[in-house]
Order: sequence, then C-alpha cells, then structure tokens
Amino acid sequence: MNRHEYLTALEKALKAKGVRDYNEIIEEYAEHYDLKSADGYTEAEITSRLAPPEEIAQQWSDISTKKESKIGQQIAAGIGFFFLDACLGIPIFISLYAWILSFAATTFAFALSGLVMALGIDRIYPLSEYVNVGFVMPYISSLFIGVALIALTVLVAIGTEYCRLYTNKLLAAYLRWHKTVLSGTTRNLPPKPIHPVIAPKKRRFMRNSILVSVLVFAISSMVAYASMVIASGSFEPWHIWAWFV
Repeated sequence: MNRHEYLTALEKALKAKGVRDYNEIIEEYAEHYDLKSADGYTEAEITSRLAPPEEIAQQWSDISTKKESKIGQQIAAGIGFFFLDACLGIPIFISLYAWILSFAATTFAFALSGLVMALGIDRIYPLSEYVNVGFVMPYISSLFIGVALIALTVLVAIGTEYCRLYTNKLLAAYLRWHKTVLSGTTRNLPPKPIHPVIAPKKRRFMRNSILVSVLVFAISSMVAYASMVIASGSFEPWHIWAWFV
C-alpha cells in the first residue's frame, strides 16, 4: 500500500467512525510520510510500520467518547500553560528567533565586507577611521580576504538556516504538546522526529556548500596572509603597516 492508498483508507475509516478532527489526523500522517521519505524510506516501508487504518480509526473513536469528562482538567492545564508560556516559553522563543536574526545580520555584514574587499573599494574609501590612510593594502591581499569573507558568509548563512529550521521544529513540538494536553486526550499520532525535514536535494546542496566554503575560506585566508607577509616583509604585517594607531 502506498502513501495515497493508506491516507485515503485512513480518511474513509475515520469518517466512518465519526471522528470529527480527521483532517488534522490525516495531515499528521502525511507529514510522517514526508519525514520518513526524506530519511530514505520507501512508501511501502513506511506503510508497513504503521497500524492498519481501521485500527487507528477505532482508537480515535474510543478516545472521542472519553473526552467529555475532562473539562476541569483542561481548564487547569490551560491556566498552567498560561503561566508557563508567560514566564518561560515565550521569552525562550523570542530569544531564539532574536538569535537567528542576529546571525542573519552577521551574514549580511560578512557579505558586504567581502564584496568591499574583493572589489577593492577599501583602496579608495578606507573601511575604518583606525586604518592608516597613507597605506593601501596590496590588491591581491584585499581580493583573497574578500573571497575568504564571502566563503564565511556562506557558512554563516547555512548555519542560520539550520538554526531557523530547528527552532521552527521545536516551536511545532511545543505547540503540539499544548494541543495534546488541552484536548484532554492522549493523541495516538505517529512520532515526530527531532530533526527538521530537509529535501534530499537541498540537504546535499547545503552539505556540498559547507565543504566548498570551508576549503575556499582556508585557502583564501592562507593566500591573503602569505601575500601580506611578502609585501610587508614581516609575519605581523598589521604592526608594520600600523593599522591600529
């Protein structure tokens, strides 16, 4: 049984049992297929590890008949979640997303600095008032420093994307926990993995980009430093050129 057949059979069985929130259940199982497919499992393998649609529908039907007697527990849980979110949950997620924004700003700063150095703009307009205006860095050094910064930009950008994906996954799990407790039931849904879903093509692209960027950063940094040493005649060119005076 493939994905479409299984989900169709599950939807039919849930409707037959009168389960009201069947759309949400179908979405959860569809996401489960997406997650496992991204890990390399075939649709047949995923289906073989899931319970039969009729069994799942029966379990949800049994759960629905037991929900009415838990209103008091749900109210208590709602009050508890209010204080938990106000004191812990919301501040944590605001901090995490602020951290992601700071990484994004760092990515932009590295990209801008790299372009300035690679294009030699710093030779016309010094980057800082602390740089000795009377000295112009050899363009070969400026070029490779710029390339190294651009490679670093790619690494920070990919790190930012990973942080965003993991934070979104954590938020989704946190919200699901709320919904599970407040629903007053033990929701019989497929497990959600901790790791975010990344399409195989995108995952390969990100991995290859990291490897290439690390290599480019290392080579460019060494070439830039070597060229500065040769131009200045010292292993500490920043002292010879009095950059920080």
